[in-house]
Amino acid sequence: MKKLSKLKQVMAFGFAILIFAACSSQRNAAVSNKVSKGAISGTWTVNDVRLEGFPSGYAVKNAFDLAPYQDFVGSTWTLYGGYGGSIALTNGINQEIYWSIINDGMNPTFQFKKINAGDKAKDVREGYQLEVAEATKTSLILRSPFTLANGGTAYIVYSFVNAK
Repeated sequence: MKKLSKLKQVMAFGFAILIFAACSSQRNAAVSNKVSKGAISGTWTVNDVRLEGFPSGYAVKNAFDLAPYQDFVGSTWTLYGGYGGSIALTNGINQEIYWSIINDGMNPTFQFKKINAGDKAKDVREGYQLEVAEATKTSLILRSPFTLANGGTAYIVYSFVNAK
């Protein structure tokens, strides 16, 4: 009888450890989707821009009210650690921005506001939000969502390489 009681205690202890480990790994999985400011800060060059989920024949006129999305290939995005920065397109357009990261635990979002001469970031109310699909030391992928007429979502996908 005593051996059976001891066996039950060992099994209960093992079961408790198993449950704790399972809960712990779920918590760590959610945390791993966060993107730090340091992962985004730096100088990035757009090496590819592609459309994802747009219907055949759909015309995307421009991106970020700056230029056609194709003009962003070769552009340089300088993102300072203090959240200032700029986007410099190869066609000569240079736009100052103020950026930040939103981490909700599951879907990190890169957001920025265009800052024109004389503007203060705190006074600019409109901006752009892009999903962070990947953020490593050498590559960054941002997805700009567009709502289609049928209610679906399509994306302009910007792939960056670290310019250093």
